[in-house]
Amino acid sequence: MEFARLAEALGGETMAVEAGGRSELAPFMLRFGTGPEVQVYPELVEGACVGAVFVVARADAAETPRIVLRAEDAIDRGGKALGINRELQLGDAAFDAAVYVESEAPDALVAQVLAAPAARAAAQALVRGPAGEVQLGEGRVTAKLTAAQLEAPAAAPELLASLRALAEAMAVPKDMPTRAELVRRRPVGHIFAIAFAWLVTLALAVVLRPPQVLAWQPVFAGIGIGALLWLAVCGGLALVLRGAPDSLRWLSICAAAFLLTTPFAGMKLALYANAALDAGAEEALRLPARVVDRGETRVVIEVEGPAPGQSRTRLHVPMDRVVGTLSEAPGTLTLTIRPGALGWAWLVDVRP
Repeated sequence: MEFARLAEALGGETMAVEAGGRSELAPFMLRFGTGPEVQVYPELVEGACVGAVFVVARADAAETPRIVLRAEDAIDRGGKALGINRELQLGDAAFDAAVYVESEAPDALVAQVLAAPAARAAAQALVRGPAGEVQLGEGRVTAKLTAAQLEAPAAAPELLASLRALAEAMAVPKDMPTRAELVRRRPVGHIFAIAFAWLVTLALAVVLRPPQVLAWQPVFAGIGIGALLWLAVCGGLALVLRGAPDSLRWLSICAAAFLLTTPFAGMKLALYANAALDAGAEEALRLPARVVDRGETRVVIEVEGPAPGQSRTRLHVPMDRVVGTLSEAPGTLTLTIRPGALGWAWLVDVRP
C-alpha cells in the first residue's frame, strides 16, 4: 500500500514535511477521542517506502531504557536450554512462552514496566500479530509493518489498537535509573578482551610465516588443528558472553568473526611448532628442479620428488631461505630438509 493511501485510509492528519521531502511520504498523525495519539512515519530504503513505523509518545517515560519485545522462536528457546541466553520470566505463562524480552535494564525495572496484565496482553497480541516486534522506552512505544503486511485490511487497525493499549498500560517506575547511569554500569571489559583476541588471531593468520613444508597433507592437518582451536575459542566465548537475553546472537557473530582467522592462525602455529620443536637431523637432497617464478620476497621452484611418493612438488621459498644465487635454469638444486616435530618434513634452505 502506498504511504499516502495509508494515511487516507486511516484518516491521518498530515504532519509537517521537511524541506526537500516528498509529499506522498509525509508522516501523519492519528487522533482518537480518548487515549494517546499515534504518529506514523514511512520506513525508507534507498528512497523507497518499504513499510510504516507507528509511534506512540510517552513523555513521562523519556528516561525508560530500551526494551524490545518480540516473538520467541526456536533459537531463543535453544539458547536458554543451553544456558547461554538468560531471559526475564514474569510469571505469566502465556506471555513468557510467546514473548521474548531483550533489555539491558535491570530485571526489576522491566518487570515493573510490564506489571499490568493489560500491558502483557497487548504486547503478546502485537508480537503474535503482524508486528512481530515492539520497542518500549526512551519516551515512546514503536512497532513496524512492512508494505506487504499493510496490504491486509485489518493489519493496521489491529496494530493500532494493541499499540495504544500497551502504551496506556505500561508503567513508568519511579526509582528508574537514567540511561547515562545504565551506560556507566554496563560492563565492557569483555568486549575489549574479545577484540584483542581476534586481532591476535588475525595477526598470526596474516603475519606469521612458518617454514615451507614439503606436502599439502600437513597444511590440511594444520587447518584441522586450527578448527579445534576455533571450537575451544567458541567455548570460551560462550562462557564470557552468556547471561544476557541476546547472548546467543553475539556468540554467533563473534564465532563467525573468529572463523575467519582462527583456523588459519592455528594452522600456521602448528607448522611453526613443527619446525621450532624439531630435534631431527638435517638431510641434504640433490634433486632435479626448475625456477618457475622469481620475486623480491620469494622464489617459486618445482622439484622432483622431495617427499616419498611424490613425483613433482612446487615450493614457494622465501628469499631468506635461499643460500647463494639461483640461475634461471639451475637443472638441479640442493634442498636441506628436516623431519619435523610432528612428522611433517619441512624445508630449511635451498642452495644452487
